[in-house]
Amino acid sequence: MENSDLPPAVTQKASPSNCHVTAGAGCDWPPEPAKPLPSDCCGGGRVSPSNCHVTAEAGCDWPVEPEKPLPSDCCGGGCVPCVMDIYAEEMRLWQEEYRSLREGKRTAQESRDPHTAGPVLSPDKYTAFRLENIQKLTFDTTSDTYVFRFHIPGDRRLGLAVGQHIILRGSVASRSVTRQYTPISPLDARGHFDVLIKVYQTGVMSRYVRTWQVGDMVEWRGPFGTFTYRANQVRGTFTYRANQYRHVVMVAAGTGITPMLQVARRVLGNEEDETLVRLLYACRRYQDLLLKDVLDNLAAFWNFSVSYYLSQEDQKNFKPKYGDEIHHGRVDQAVLSAELPPPGSGVLVLICGTRSFNSDMEESLKALGFSQTDIFRF
Repeated sequence: MENSDLPPAVTQKASPSNCHVTAGAGCDWPPEPAKPLPSDCCGGGRVSPSNCHVTAEAGCDWPVEPEKPLPSDCCGGGCVPCVMDIYAEEMRLWQEEYRSLREGKRTAQESRDPHTAGPVLSPDKYTAFRLENIQKLTFDTTSDTYVFRFHIPGDRRLGLAVGQHIILRGSVASRSVTRQYTPISPLDARGHFDVLIKVYQTGVMSRYVRTWQVGDMVEWRGPFGTFTYRANQVRGTFTYRANQYRHVVMVAAGTGITPMLQVARRVLGNEEDETLVRLLYACRRYQDLLLKDVLDNLAAFWNFSVSYYLSQEDQKNFKPKYGDEIHHGRVDQAVLSAELPPPGSGVLVLICGTRSFNSDMEESLKALGFSQTDIFRF
């Protein structure tokens, strides 16, 4: 018997005949549930207008339907979670919120209080955190980069492990959108967490982030993507063991620096870990280097070094900081060959950047003889 308290999507069964297969990405993901009719709305208006879809016909507000990813949004690299996994989970949460409103209950994000209720974060439900500070780091004609600080009540920790990230949810043009970000604050930070976000002139999530003001409540869930060096690899998950590798080489581009900071801090913060950490950081110009002051502080450790690769810098007119190791050009196979110890010599390579950057680096590493077990892509 059909449950009349749920939107039609909840009672439909997914089958191979109605699944959408993203052949280009090499993965299957569930069909999009049917959108509720205006007559399905209870008229309770329990959702805040700032984060809702307004059905004018029914005269009330209800949770925003998640944005459906494009087949090209999946990189096929076995990410945890994949964008398709995130979409399926977002649809489930959307249905639960709809049902809660129909039953007169509080929604998932309304019922969670990070000050009193269990863990600060949950991978299954969104928690709203108050935006406490906005710091602008860089700007150019196409994008601006900010560090956003969010308040955690009760002087508590966010509860992430090394290399983990969290998911942001926002509402743009009556659609729910999500993106994954790695906090840059130390894992043991109390009472707050910081997230670095590049905000573009165009882009769906960028439109949402540009509206933020101090005091706004912003929804996050997680953590996801466990990483801790390598012992037993299971779909991109690594278990940390200090000194397992002699060398950890980090190859990052742009905002891909964020997970590298977590790993570097973990290694350098352990006095018994003598792993040598080498960072190859690629950006267009010197002024585009993110969190440069943090990297300068890490460079004070005996087992950390960083080299900057600038692809569009004016070599004559820029003035780097004294002691910076600057190279002009892109990170390519020749650079990796010169920088990395030979394969099989106890080296782990971490990669994080744009999709094309990640693919190019992985291809180059394999061409140099590195096996997949020696490579981790965030």
